[in-house]
This record gives sequence, C-alpha cells and structure tokens, in this order.
Amino acid sequence: MTHALNRRLFLKTASGLVLAPALGLDALSAYAADACPNVVVGTWGGDYLNLLEQNIGKPIIEAAGGKVTYDSADQVARMTKLRAEKASRRGSLDVACLADLDMYDINRSGILEAVDAKLVPNLGNTLEALRRPYSIPHIFSAMVIVYNPEKLGTKPDSFSAALDPKLKGKVGFSDILYNFNVVSSSLAAGHKDGDTAGGMQFLRELRKSQQPKVYPSNEAVASALKSGDIWFTCMWKARALQWKKAGVPIDYVVPKEGAVPVTFEAAVPKNSQSKPCGFNYLNAMLDPRAQIGFAETMGYAPTVKNANLPPSLQQSVGFTNAELDRMVKLDYAKFTADKPALLDFWNKEFKVGL
Repeated sequence: MTHALNRRLFLKTASGLVLAPALGLDALSAYAADACPNVVVGTWGGDYLNLLEQNIGKPIIEAAGGKVTYDSADQVARMTKLRAEKASRRGSLDVACLADLDMYDINRSGILEAVDAKLVPNLGNTLEALRRPYSIPHIFSAMVIVYNPEKLGTKPDSFSAALDPKLKGKVGFSDILYNFNVVSSSLAAGHKDGDTAGGMQFLRELRKSQQPKVYPSNEAVASALKSGDIWFTCMWKARALQWKKAGVPIDYVVPKEGAVPVTFEAAVPKNSQSKPCGFNYLNAMLDPRAQIGFAETMGYAPTVKNANLPPSLQQSVGFTNAELDRMVKLDYAKFTADKPALLDFWNKEFKVGL
C-alpha cells in the first residue's frame, strides 16, 4: 500500500527558487477579467472557503475583474453532485476541491479534465511528487503523533508508544480518520508493504490493554486533549498546529516509522461551463501569495517551491529532509479497494463498546 517517497522528488517545502513561467499570472488574470465573468468553485465551507476568498478570490480573481461563486458542501455531497452531473453537457461546477483519495476516486469515474499545463503555468513550481495528471495539489500536511508533553514527560518517537501502560485510558482516535488510524498502526507495527492486517492486529492489542477512546470528529479530539481526557493521538500536523496556536496543551512529532501525507487538491470537471476559467482559478491557487496565506492561517505546507516562507513559519508547517525521507505514499488503488474492509473492522470490531 505504501512506499517511501524519494526526497529528490518530494523537495523540502519553500526551498529554492525556480524560473518564472513564460505565461505569468498577469496574463491569466487579464484573461479572467475579459472572459471569466464568473467561476463556480465547489469547496468546503468554514475556514477553507474564507481563506479561498481572502487569498485567491478577492486579491487575484476579483482584482482582475473576474468573479467567484462558491458552492459549499462536505466532500460526500460534492462527489455525489459530480457523479450525478457526469452525463450532463453543462455541469454546475468549474472547479472541484477534494482531498487526494476522494479526487482519485472521482477521476476513476472519468469525470475530470486533464490539467492543461499551458493554462496552469504555476504547476511547474509544484512539488513533483504531489502532481497528478487530473488535479493540482493545493496544500498538504501529514499524519503525526500529537501528545501532551506535560503528561508524557518523554517525547514519543513512534506511534507504538500508544501501548505504554501509563497511557491506559488516555489514547484517543478520530472516528472519521479510521482508515488512516489503521495505516498509522500498520507503520508502527513495522509494516510498510500495504499489510493493513498488521495495523488491525496492533489496534486489537491497543484496544485490549489501553481502553482507548473514539471521538466523532477531529474537533472532538481537540476538546478531549484540551480537557485532559486524552494525552495521545494521531492527527494531521496542520490540525495540531491550529490547536496548539489556540492554546491546547500539545506538541507533535513525525513518527520514526514514517507518516502518511495528505494533499488537498483541485480539478476542473469535463463538463465545466468554462474550463479556461477553471484552470485560471487553479493557477491562482498555486500563486505563492495565496500559498503563504494558507500556511500562515491553516498550518498546511505550500505545494510550490517558490513560496519562500519566513524561516519560523517554514519550521512549523514544513518538514525536514529526514522527515521527508520517512514520508510514505499510499497506493491509492489498493487503499481505495481496502476501505470497505477497514471500515468494517473499525465499526464492528475496534470501536464497539469504547
């Protein structure tokens, strides 16, 4: 299911400069002003939508005379809409934002247009390992250990530390991250070859000895960490940064066995009413100014090499070379095929009675 990322491909975020593309943002912004009176972006609501508006919509698209309409919903509703409209010649979305696994699944259904690099010149600045032929990588993070340093004392270096007897009753999980919880457990058990059975066995042992807790959402996990109900979990680094900034007593570490990255992506449906406008918006998402804005506010690392984050921000949201060496990459096809079995294990065996 997983394999190590090559550091030469997965370059350190914000390291180095690249030459500006021949077709710059100004040219595309001019195109947006003349020919894109409106681009419809399907996205999540809340902070993500607000940051799209603050960092992309107003300063780039609207400043050039264009307009953005947001169609906000959760990812399930957005995927359902994309599938329902597949046969229609005129879809309702020009841009669809999804997490990497969901985007892969939608592309398998033949819904997405191949990315037109000529209309997305900023694509050339992206981290090569994050590129897909059907989408652009917007922001990324990775699954890390999140813990209460005052309660643990010693900094954990592996998710296997969850088995420490002093953590009995103090390990928590987010229910919605069930599949990534299994993968992180597989890595902790020494399996990097796609053997999720190792992760399930690890979780069986954890359940038996530690009496872990399962919470319905990531936000509920944050509340449990803040109250002291739990001291240890696995979570996206970007989330941990947000929680720590908000005063939750935590720290975080990339486990020595490796971490699974997550990329939030954007794509243009084949039946977009204005594909050039959609690609123009994708290009704006990769603008260094927009990338820095998301890093500062949401804690996600930029996907472009020319964002040039301030050193302190790079240190917090980025990853060291050693951490990048330990990154693993999901085999999307196998992971997607395994999801029903993982969910079955999680719902019917692991979390029952917790």
